[in-house]
Amino acid sequence: MNIWIKNTKGNKDAILTFATVGFLVCMVKVLFGGSVFEVYGYTLNFGVIDATTIGAILTPTLGAYVARRWNDPKAPKPEEPA
Repeated sequence: MNIWIKNTKGNKDAILTFATVGFLVCMVKVLFGGSVFEVYGYTLNFGVIDATTIGAILTPTLGAYVARRWNDPKAPKPEEPA
């Protein structure tokens, strides 16, 4: 089962996957905020999301992804065995 999103280098990337899922969850909450749906007799209520909650979800994941992308090219490359 392949659940990780591939980054621009073609490698599976867990941090990119978590950042994407967090962003999509926040966008769904923003788009459907305050809406109430009736599905097969069940009420589905999307509460309103505030800026603090969005910041708590997106800041760690997007920050970790950007920090890693910034530092990966600067990291020393391991030497190949002879």
